[in-house]
Amino acid sequence: MITNKITIDGITTIAELDEAKSKIESDVIQFFRDDEKIPLNKLAKYYLNENLNFLCGSGTSVAIGGKTINKDENPFDPIITELKAINPPKEHINQLIKFFESDILLEKKFDKINQEYLYYLNNKEDSDSATEIKSFLDKALKIFVDKYVPFPIEYVSENLGVHELFINKIISRKETLSRPKIFTPNYDLAFENSCEKIGVSYNNGFRGVHMRKFDPDTFHNETYIKQDSPEKGKRIATYLNIYKLHGSISWQYAESINDLYNLKEIQISDTAKKEDFSFDSLMIYPIQTKKSYSLDLPYSELFRNFSKCLTESQNTLVIIGYSFLDEHINDIIRTGLYNPNLTVIIHSYGLVSDESPLFLQTLKNRSVSDNRIIIFEGALVGDFTNIVKYLIPLNSFIPTKETIIETLKELTK
Repeated sequence: MITNKITIDGITTIAELDEAKSKIESDVIQFFRDDEKIPLNKLAKYYLNENLNFLCGSGTSVAIGGKTINKDENPFDPIITELKAINPPKEHINQLIKFFESDILLEKKFDKINQEYLYYLNNKEDSDSATEIKSFLDKALKIFVDKYVPFPIEYVSENLGVHELFINKIISRKETLSRPKIFTPNYDLAFENSCEKIGVSYNNGFRGVHMRKFDPDTFHNETYIKQDSPEKGKRIATYLNIYKLHGSISWQYAESINDLYNLKEIQISDTAKKEDFSFDSLMIYPIQTKKSYSLDLPYSELFRNFSKCLTESQNTLVIIGYSFLDEHINDIIRTGLYNPNLTVIIHSYGLVSDESPLFLQTLKNRSVSDNRIIIFEGALVGDFTNIVKYLIPLNSFIPTKETIIETLKELTK
């Protein structure tokens, strides 16, 4: 039996479905149509708030073949073998072996290795050892990209259906409402690829065509369709702002740009292979201490936008696939809840327990007395695919490009 819990308006209901039935689409549909357990009618008003924001973590990339990085696994056996073969062993090499063999979270492994690198570089002023440590950190990052960051070549042609439906749904709100915003710490390009595949305009903070430079002012741009009349053109409603809070595989430093950010965006086509990719594009390493990185440009601009968006009136923040392990993101959510007009809807794939991150546990406890906090817990109501199909109470009104092509083909016969 798969147990799910929904807490809304301070009341928790339990919704269960037999595991065998969870694999049958008709039974899953019937499960989500149970109004007494799945309160879709209560959700609708929050999705129609003036401001609608989404925080989409690594769980939203599972549908395209992505893997969450905080699982009980150690992907660094090849590096461990290489380190143990170094003779004679060195103190910093033994430390690296200890870090790579530990069963701590992947982010903490990177954190400790990065701290070791900085210690030898700055405290001991041993550049040779620091360089060697950095080389193994780089190898580990390459493994991280290979195992945990999906590339367009892996999903664009077949596995973007859920993301496309998600984009179609969230842009189906009334044109008079503010455009929805997507904030994500994911490095992959699933949301950008989905927009391009279905013909939805989006802005990711870069300006230009051949030389795309980072310019956060673009997030405030409006796009209009020119009208024949002398009146102001019609604003394009199907337009999204996508904020990559930790950077992206398509971002690269470029000192040649010589501006405040020295940041450019490169094209990663749906034929580009991982082995040809430079992992240096990862702008914030997946480490626990990345909070300090987020205080620097361009991240301070992105987080400032995230924080500002949560202070606006008639506001909803929908959290999907996020681990609640990023302290700097938690800080912004915490500060956002100072806003009495902010409603936070959380989708957690697992049931909240004593093993869950403390911040998530606190939110769950407060949801009983603070109606601004709504929590969906469980493998069914916390799954990105199910959320998009059944729990986002918005209708997709734009047919997919494939549907349009098929219609035209039929009409030309």
